[in-house]
Amino acid sequence: MNEYAWSDTLPAAIRALAGTSTADAIGVAPGDAFAGEELGDLGRSFGPIRSVIVLAQRIVDPVQTVAFRSASSREESLVAATLSDALLRHACWLVAEALRAANHKAAIPRNARYGNDGPRHRISYKRAGVLAGLGVLGRNNLLIHPQWGPWLYLRTVITDATLPPDAPVSFSPCKDCARCLSACPSAALSESGYDRQRCEQRHGPQGPGTADTRLSPHGIIFCDECRRACPIGVAPPRFAE
Repeated sequence: MNEYAWSDTLPAAIRALAGTSTADAIGVAPGDAFAGEELGDLGRSFGPIRSVIVLAQRIVDPVQTVAFRSASSREESLVAATLSDALLRHACWLVAEALRAANHKAAIPRNARYGNDGPRHRISYKRAGVLAGLGVLGRNNLLIHPQWGPWLYLRTVITDATLPPDAPVSFSPCKDCARCLSACPSAALSESGYDRQRCEQRHGPQGPGTADTRLSPHGIIFCDECRRACPIGVAPPRFAE
């Protein structure tokens, strides 16, 4: 992440949470890069979004990647989250509290649907991470951090406070690398781009079979072969290890 000077107490307090909370890195993207409709009902009711604060947590243990679903499928689940997702939300609340204490509005948009009938509050965490100087979008369709590679979780906080934004990093990890393309068991990655439907089906090219690991009726570890193939960063051990 780029180093930049925070010129007042509020931004300094927010940045100080990186490494001292459940967030390992924090960056800021300009709010005008995101249209209100991306956030659904929240975006329409919030008002002007002047800054998007991006929080990242490094993945160092496979337990962070275990996803819990309240039902057997994503469509039926009222709750679907990983441990990292839940832990990072706490850091988001700390950021939101600091902003509100300074008389600014703040909200935590969620990137996944909660329930079948509820409003969808969405923002692209990866795009926000790129604009906040936390990394670049790789061939594996994941944010690649210069040091941690694809091993990080992201969350965001939107605010009406105007904070000094980070500049995107100059970093080209995928220029001469295609390891993730050959590692993908569902052939969802190719020179043409990323096929989300293939990725979500996770059927290997050799025939049926899932690359996910179901630990219980509600616990699952999603395929991370493209992450493990990336030469940037240090992969955590596999869960079975």
